[in-house]
Amino acid sequence: MSRFGSDGEDIIGKWSEDKLDLLAKYLQSYSWIMNREKEKWLKGYYYIDAFAGSVRPRAKGEDDEQRYIEGSPLRALRTEPKFGGYWFIDVSSKRIERIQRLKEDFPDCNIEVYQGNCNEILGDQLIPKFNSSSKRAFIFLDPYGLSIDWETIKKLANTKKCDIFVNFSIMGVTRILPKDKKPNPEHIELLNRIMGNTDWIEEVYKPQSSIQLNLFYDQNEETSSLKRGPINAEWLANLYTEQLRAIFEYVSQPVLIKNSTNSVLYALCLASHNKTAVKITNQIFKRYEKLK
Repeated sequence: MSRFGSDGEDIIGKWSEDKLDLLAKYLQSYSWIMNREKEKWLKGYYYIDAFAGSVRPRAKGEDDEQRYIEGSPLRALRTEPKFGGYWFIDVSSKRIERIQRLKEDFPDCNIEVYQGNCNEILGDQLIPKFNSSSKRAFIFLDPYGLSIDWETIKKLANTKKCDIFVNFSIMGVTRILPKDKKPNPEHIELLNRIMGNTDWIEEVYKPQSSIQLNLFYDQNEETSSLKRGPINAEWLANLYTEQLRAIFEYVSQPVLIKNSTNSVLYALCLASHNKTAVKITNQIFKRYEKLK
């Protein structure tokens, strides 16, 4: 999660830096492999950032020091070999302005910028570009909260030509699950829209019986209510990746991204129709886990 600085830039925590480092490591491997395939059959491969964010977000620090890092657009643009095209999407006009300036900084890169809802832009404008069997795309899905639709992910999967690197908001899901009652219909609809299924909610909420002593009638009265205990982040992450496995042939093990208090914020994973892609991702994630 990010907040905004005085100049409107995103301010991000150490956990977001970790996520961007993992992205950069995978992009390097992906681009190297895909560039090699261009010598055989591949006409082009592309990078799509559905929530492009800040070009240079400010790192959150304990003092007043201002330290800026490279956001996902810059990480992609600096990856070698180059992608055939870079398509950046964001809903914020301020972020879009910053991203537009990258065209001047990287004149040798084919950059296209789109402002609006990524679900609509991906579905209506970008996914149809991959009808050709000789094109591939890597899509980074790092949503602001719960804003990437499951239908969009299904459309990407159905192309059989797109790899997605998705940052699933564990925190966003748990926040809308009340502890003493089931979610309201609007929240259930939201969860269904972003996860494609809400059958699992029944597993989260179980009746809790309590025996209350009735002093007036000198008898025991049993009442029950719905409550939920703490939701295991790993269980929720695995639930989401199992959903992905129903539409992608291969899905990596999720890596849990935690904040400074060791609370899980996100689950990061790769979904692909290519076995090697997931093998590489799992290796990158394992190295990250060992260094933590």
